[in-house]
Amino acid sequence: MFKTLLPGIERRYALAGSIFGAFLPTICLVADHVTQTEIHESIFDFSVPTATALALMPVFFGVGFYQIGRSKAQLMRELNQRRQTERLLAHEAHHDRLTGLSNRCCLERDIQTLVEASGKGAHSALLLLDLDRFKFVNDSLGHDAGDLLLATIACRLKHTLSPAAQVYRLGGDEFVVTIPGSPSQGKVEDVCRTICRLFEVPMDLKGNRVTSGCSIGVALIADADCATRELLKRADAALYEAKAIPGNSYRFFDAVLAADIEARASIERDLTRAIDAQEFFLEYQPIVGVESGSVRAFEALLRWRHPDKGIILPDVFIPAAEKTGLILPLGSWVVREACRQASGWPAPTGVVVNVASAQFRDRGFVDHVKHCLDDAGLAPGRLTVEVTEAVFSSDDAAVREGLRALRAHGIRVALDDFGIGFSSINNLRTFPIDQLTVDRSFARAMMESKREADLVDIILKLGQTFQVTTTVKGIESEEQLDFIRQRGACEAQGYLISAPVPAADVSAFLARPESRLSA
Repeated sequence: MFKTLLPGIERRYALAGSIFGAFLPTICLVADHVTQTEIHESIFDFSVPTATALALMPVFFGVGFYQIGRSKAQLMRELNQRRQTERLLAHEAHHDRLTGLSNRCCLERDIQTLVEASGKGAHSALLLLDLDRFKFVNDSLGHDAGDLLLATIACRLKHTLSPAAQVYRLGGDEFVVTIPGSPSQGKVEDVCRTICRLFEVPMDLKGNRVTSGCSIGVALIADADCATRELLKRADAALYEAKAIPGNSYRFFDAVLAADIEARASIERDLTRAIDAQEFFLEYQPIVGVESGSVRAFEALLRWRHPDKGIILPDVFIPAAEKTGLILPLGSWVVREACRQASGWPAPTGVVVNVASAQFRDRGFVDHVKHCLDDAGLAPGRLTVEVTEAVFSSDDAAVREGLRALRAHGIRVALDDFGIGFSSINNLRTFPIDQLTVDRSFARAMMESKREADLVDIILKLGQTFQVTTTVKGIESEEQLDFIRQRGACEAQGYLISAPVPAADVSAFLARPESRLSA
């Protein structure tokens, strides 16, 4: 009540000082009155100055105590401000400013608690989330829209997941959700599905309705875990696999995935040694004209003769080579070796070389191809450089310039694996292409599904419309060959014609009468 009537510390101190100042004159007056009653004589000389001093004493003490109170109030304000600053700094040190979620620093602290709990039989789960279209939103709508997207997602996660689940933002477009205790795999899958459903609902970003995809990597805290880094590493490995699955998806880190990662790591470790040891070699699979049946060219197929693991196909080691950057020296060797070996074949038989996106983005790639042709003495028209549409994800101007430089030199350019991924008719309109290659996955499917057959028909008609050669890979039966012949395919490749043959056997293959298909 006293604090309510006098909220300021200075006022309370001034009142206390005034009361204390009034108490001393009161004592003097009482003492003087008592002595006058008993001995009939005053012990105090209440002259005018003395009386004035006694009267003003409450004022003097009130002012003095007020100054003391004001100093204390200032000190308390400074202490409170310091406490608030410390609380604010502590909050900012453990929380993301944009979304208000706990940050990586807080996650590392909380993970230690979960790790300690895991030693008691509990195996908490960690979910690592990555947005699939965040860069698109940033680039097309601006960073303000991207920030709003992150804040909206953070709000949805906080309000949808159970209170036991803790949500964090690691930075960029990555979020983490921890599920404490010992959740079953079914419960964790339910949480993953709930999160995926959140991303299916469109978001309004400054008048633009946007749907952002989501991929989730799941890792369980193990008894042997001692650092957040190892746990996040496992979750990130699972996330990488989940991103390869179309749409909103999730993947658990398990023993199978761990074995795959170790196998890929082993491949990566061996790649540098293999290049230096010249363990790579080329085989060639013929490509024939559908109507003439004659061999038009051979596709160069890279193989790795591993000293311990035997022959390794490119599907196994090319991703590792691209990841480590070794695709550049390896790809350069393939072009040089293919040109050298093809120069010994009878003209006009050509050679087709697959080129990775990283190679094609290299400014020195075109000059390297020209040097390989010159050194081998191979006519440029006998070389076809095969690229996938992934090269078009880089700088369009640079890609267009490189393609035109190759074609200006007389080298043919083929668009490989058309029909899968993000195939775009605009790429056929924009970029200089000589040949269109239909992915081998369509060859079998077109005989089993009318829809797939119609798709092949459409692709072949696109080739005719843009006046480019069309090649269908994966032909393994006469029925498939007849099917694409009737629909106007120009060339065919597959095991019906021949399996890949060693480089030394190409000339012998060309000399065989049976190397021609019957029209």
